[in-house]
Amino acid sequence: MAIRFRKSVKLAPGVRMNIGKKGVGFSTGVKGASVSTSARGTNLNVGIPGTGLSSSHRIMGKKTTRPQRAEYDRIQAQKEKAAVADHARLQVEEYQAHVNMLTSMHIDSTEPIDWEKRALSPLPFSEKESGPSYTKALETIKQYKPTVRDRLFNRIEQRKEALQALLLGAAAEDQKSLDNHHQVIGQAKRVLANDPNEWSHIINVHQPFEDIEKLHGKVTYQVIKPGIIVANLEIESEETVPQHVLSLTKTGKLSEKKMAKGKYLQLYQDFVASGMLRIAREFFALLPVETVIVHTYGYSQATEPAEYGCLLSMKVQRGEVENIEWERIDCSDTVERFEHNMKFLKTKGFKLVQEVHLP
Repeated sequence: MAIRFRKSVKLAPGVRMNIGKKGVGFSTGVKGASVSTSARGTNLNVGIPGTGLSSSHRIMGKKTTRPQRAEYDRIQAQKEKAAVADHARLQVEEYQAHVNMLTSMHIDSTEPIDWEKRALSPLPFSEKESGPSYTKALETIKQYKPTVRDRLFNRIEQRKEALQALLLGAAAEDQKSLDNHHQVIGQAKRVLANDPNEWSHIINVHQPFEDIEKLHGKVTYQVIKPGIIVANLEIESEETVPQHVLSLTKTGKLSEKKMAKGKYLQLYQDFVASGMLRIAREFFALLPVETVIVHTYGYSQATEPAEYGCLLSMKVQRGEVENIEWERIDCSDTVERFEHNMKFLKTKGFKLVQEVHLP
């Protein structure tokens, strides 16, 4: 036996709340004309009081979704969820790559150039003899024999002219090879003679500090004595070293938390040390210098308010870096191997220091 339950409560004149097994609805109106709403939709009810005659029309029904549309909506929702998760994952990967970049600049360096070896390098061939390209072209001419088709179409002279042009081109190629070699030797001699213009040209061509500049570090340098370079690393943005940690939650959502102060300060120190070591390595690789002095300028963290000045200064001799395994070192600890000035507190950060003395 089906049991029905329905109760109507008057809330205000013309407004009633209807309670049934399937939920709660509301109706407004007067006898003979009312509008009722429920989870199933909105109905217009009209009737003639006292006659038992009435009619109900649904004017707004509950919208139903066909299975195909429901499946489409489900797939779209999954795609949006996956896109959000992929974006979060990429953000974390980018963050981790950035942090790794901050502390690994010292690992990469330009391949060292042996300027003395270049200056003494022999010519590719004797200038009193024919070059290899000319010799090869000449041998081709000697071996040329007119074919039947050459004779038939009367193009023997045309073939000979083409071979002569080949010979002239080969001679020009050999001369270019000699000219390039003379230029290399001349450049090497100027570099070894401490020509400042040539040194600047070498640095401009190789762009060795591009990684540092992408991290908002500005590198300038000057040659103060033959064989001695003084470089400045200016930290142009304090936002280069992140103060928050990005990670993924178990559900794949992005989590951003403030980095512990000690961890941030250690990361900042490693960033400074890694950049300074990279600068020293590049100068030793590209130029015949024996001493590189590097000063880093930025804002101190251990004083309030922060002051701008020298955070770390070090002097490195060429012989001190020759046997270092750069991929295995702790860059901050390695700086302490060399003559340096640094005041770094693990809980407060850098204090300003004086530059190391010049030789």
